[in-house]
Parts: sequence; structure tokens; C-alpha cells
Amino acid sequence: MAQRKSPPPTTGKRTGSGGTSPRPGTARPGAGGRPPAKRKPGTSIVNQRQTPWGLIITTLVIVLFAAGIVIYVVANKKSSPSANQPSAMIGSNATSYLNELKAASTIQGVTFKPEADRNHVNGTVKYDSTPPVGGNHSPYWADCAGTVYPAAIANENAVHMLEHGAVWITYKPGLATSEVTALSALVNGQDRMAMSPYPNLDAPISLQSWGYQLKVNSASDPRIQQFIDALRYNKNTTPEYGATCSQPTFKTHPSTFGNPLAQPAA
Repeated sequence: MAQRKSPPPTTGKRTGSGGTSPRPGTARPGAGGRPPAKRKPGTSIVNQRQTPWGLIITTLVIVLFAAGIVIYVVANKKSSPSANQPSAMIGSNATSYLNELKAASTIQGVTFKPEADRNHVNGTVKYDSTPPVGGNHSPYWADCAGTVYPAAIANENAVHMLEHGAVWITYKPGLATSEVTALSALVNGQDRMAMSPYPNLDAPISLQSWGYQLKVNSASDPRIQQFIDALRYNKNTTPEYGATCSQPTFKTHPSTFGNPLAQPAA
């Protein structure tokens, strides 16, 4: 009787391809028999460093605001009058009136002189134009709120009103009444306007503003209105733009030609 052979020991479950299944808990080898590479842990969104846009924008706004303040202060300092500047110059148009800005360049016959001197002085002044168009003058200006003077007034008081932006119409004594009436209609009640006769005038009518002059023969000349429109209280040609033309005491007690008033009459 033949002896029964014991079955060979089992080494693992066969697979359909003839291999054996891995033991529980054992990782399947990778290609070439190498163990698989370990997976790197993913980067968490929570741990990513975010750009602080809020802080950046806030800082930028603060910087721009500070720069604006600095620019504003510098600009105001440049435009503010100097502590050493004469009081008569404060608030005045200190430079542009010295330049011929062609304010009346289209008006035939207009002349211009850059009158730089405009100090307050007492007594009479020798002027470079007749009638004068600027220069040193009395501290007491003639009323130029649409005033028609029946007699000649002092140059020195008249020049001061030119400094305030007035147009001063002068006429030769003996001018026809109709001409005087027509001129008066342009002046009476109009701010920055004044009118008076002028002794020994070399033309029937002469108009003055600071630095500018026009002489004509007739009150109907259209250049008269053109001169007024171009130069009356012109910001670019008025040395003391913003100063008033009203001077009630002078209106009731005006000066006389050659005798300027230095202060209001009592």
C-alpha cells in the first residue's frame, strides 16, 4: 500500500497571472520593483500669505493727503504778501499791470506807458503824460463811482482812482454842451468811471486808465466805448484790483487843479 503524500504548504493565493497577492498591509511595489514615492503634503490655502491690500491703500491715501497739504502750504506762501512788502502793495496786482497785455490793441490810437511808480506822496507830482495815466499820487483818491465833476480836479487825486481801475474821461474846456452831455451819459452812476474838464488839453476829449490813453475829437467816436469796455476795472491792468472807487467826502469836497487833497476834508 502506497503512502499518502502531504500537500505542499500554501504560500498565498494565486492570481490569474500566476503571481501571488500581497500580504495584507503591504504596499504594492511600483514600476521596476521600487516602492512608490511618498506624496508631499498639499499646501493649505489657509497657510498662504495674502497681500495686505487694505493697508497698502490706506498708506497711499495718507501719503497723497500729506503731499497735498505740503503743496497747498507752499503755494499759499508764495502767493502771500511778504512781511516787508509796503502796505500799499498788499492785495494789489503787483506785476501784470506793468506789461502791455494788448488789452486795447484793437483800438486805433491807444497809447501805453508802463507806469511802475505808485507811491503815496503829498503835494504835486510831475507826470510824463497829459493828462497823467499813472505814477506816484495822493493817498486820497478822487471818487470814481460814476462821478461827473463840473470843474477840473487835481492830477494827484485822479491818478489814485486810476490805480483802482477807473476810466477817467477828460475834455477841453469850452467843448460843446451836447458833447459834454453825451460824455456824461457814459459816466453818470457807472462804477469805476469819472469825468472832468482838463485845462489846456491838446485834444477835445482824452480817456485815461492806468497806463493807457486815447484822444478823440468827438463824443460820438465808437472808440470811446471800446476803450471803456476793454480797460474799465480790467483785472490785468488795474494795479489795486478790489479797492473801492467810492470816496463820498471827495465827491462833496473835491480838489482843484494843481491843489491835491492829501486827506479827506473835515
